[in-house]
Amino acid sequence: MCVLLPHGVPHALRNASQPPARCLQISSPGGWDTFMEDMFEAGPVAMKNGHPDLDRLNTIGARYGMEYRT
Repeated sequence: MCVLLPHGVPHALRNASQPPARCLQISSPGGWDTFMEDMFEAGPVAMKNGHPDLDRLNTIGARYGMEYRT
């Protein structure tokens, strides 16, 4: 399956099958890699009660023009 997501279009992924889905993401322009590096550096701080802490993720994502929503 292939999906094209134009810039600025809110989207989400979920695994609706077994076995777990695999995803290959190609982003243009670049920058996703540095976002992920910042996420890894934040480590557990980006989590709250075992779930992503949207406030902290949005603080990191704001540097890259990204916003996480519920």
